Amino acid sequence: MSNKPDTNRAAAAEGATPAQPVAATAGNAPTQPLAMEGAPLAGMTAAPARRPVCAVRFGRGRLGGSMGMDLYIQRARFHGRRVKPLDGDLRSRTLSTLYPAQAADGSPIQDGASMPRSEETADYKQWLIPEFEQMVVEGVSRVIDLGGGERVMQEFVRVFPLSSYCEDFEVDLLPIFFLGPDIEDLSHVVQIMRTGALRSSRILLVMNEGVIRSGETSEGAFDPIVAHPDFEALVKGGAKSVFLRKLHCLDLLRARRFGFYDAAYGRPDPNGEKAGPALQFMTKIWLEDHEGEHLTIGSAGWLP
Repeated sequence: MSNKPDTNRAAAAEGATPAQPVAATAGNAPTQPLAMEGAPLAGMTAAPARRPVCAVRFGRGRLGGSMGMDLYIQRARFHGRRVKPLDGDLRSRTLSTLYPAQAADGSPIQDGASMPRSEETADYKQWLIPEFEQMVVEGVSRVIDLGGGERVMQEFVRVFPLSSYCEDFEVDLLPIFFLGPDIEDLSHVVQIMRTGALRSSRILLVMNEGVIRSGETSEGAFDPIVAHPDFEALVKGGAKSVFLRKLHCLDLLRARRFGFYDAAYGRPDPNGEKAGPALQFMTKIWLEDHEGEHLTIGSAGWLP
């Protein structure tokens, strides 16, 4: 597997023409392609329309799920596709912080994140049903970060069978499970799958090396997970698995309010400064490595 896939090749694998990167920083979440100095995709047109994706993040807490869903939002916008974040993680509120619904002057931001009033089932219904309606009407993908709301989501789908809804209205349902190296992380996935809460032919397992504890090596850290019979059964049933490598400059990117693709392809941060060569290089090879994972197993076209 090559660790440095071309981003144009990635778009071609999805049947799309790549667009210029777009920003994904707090208070500034444009949805239209922007010209980017030095971007290899400059001058290309936006990707053609395709079926919307309803990507739902599951997994135990503190496994980097919010960061991973942020990556997939930025990736979609990089390719010129609209996507709206739905932030059900009321403890961390990561997506609603990164993608506010209003600008500083109070004006609405297109595709800014929405969230429920609480984790009660009634509030989830009031929040999600209109979002799922608009997903179909507008043809705009949704990326849902559940966080601690997994239990409520399982109760919600008993009332509103999301799998059947997506099938009826030609939306691709994509449950995404984030895993650390602990067997308990896998057990959590198996437990959710056995409930039948979200039935889908597309299931993505993301093994996040960024959550490996300090002092532990990433080499072979996930071997017990990959070799476990439950994991093998999931893959045999059609699930696809990818690694998400550790991004060593993540804290610096967050501190400077850089989007991943902004830093990698030369767009200035909110202070008007571009990433230095080292920061740009580290971010770019991290993006290319993860894109290569998806290209290798054929899941690039699953993502929003």
